[in-house]
Amino acid sequence: QPSHILSRMKMAGGDSEGKESALQKLAQVDAPTAGDKKEPEGDKEPSSFVDSVVEWMNSDVGREEAFQWTLTFAIAISFRLFVMEPRFIPSLSMYPTFEVGDQLAVEKVTKYFRPYQRTDVVVFRAPPAFGDYVEARKANEDLIKRIVAVAGDEVRVSKGKTYINGEVAKDPFINGPPNYEFGPVTVPPGMVLVFGDNRNASLDSHIWGFLPQENIIGRAIVKYWPLTRLGLVQH
Repeated sequence: QPSHILSRMKMAGGDSEGKESALQKLAQVDAPTAGDKKEPEGDKEPSSFVDSVVEWMNSDVGREEAFQWTLTFAIAISFRLFVMEPRFIPSLSMYPTFEVGDQLAVEKVTKYFRPYQRTDVVVFRAPPAFGDYVEARKANEDLIKRIVAVAGDEVRVSKGKTYINGEVAKDPFINGPPNYEFGPVTVPPGMVLVFGDNRNASLDSHIWGFLPQENIIGRAIVKYWPLTRLGLVQH
């Protein structure tokens, strides 16, 4: 009997060792080797995208399309900087010519060969004096007003009428006669005098003074939005 028991113990031990050996072999098969390690798919995508972009840029088609896109972008930026740009009306200082929300096109070309004239509607960078009457965050805003006088003109506002060089100015654009007194003043060289068409609700030259011509960005030429107000800007 002892020998029989001993034999059984050996068999049991052998079975245990065999199972352990089999599990180790399975583990070796399932475990990836150092050379077989794979990066997560999420990490592969950016590398694959970058590679595809580089490959595209190195191709003839890619270089041609990249050149076309760059040229188109440069033309669009140049057009906005030097030819024409859109503007949005934020206030009623130019009412009734413009209402809040009107969008208009401002051209920047004619200022180089056509002198500014009375009644031109211009967009300009606010002069430093404007900052004395508004909050600091608004001091550098671009504004839109109408030129009422140019260099050499004498201007006076009295009893609801505007006088230019002694003659009553025709003001078909304004919302009503001005209720303030102003001048007489003479516009210096290189300057213009600008008023809002909504005379009594406009922070303009009758408050902060003359506007340097160099601050003018361009002339407003057309209202294009809303479509119900589509049309040329009256000068």
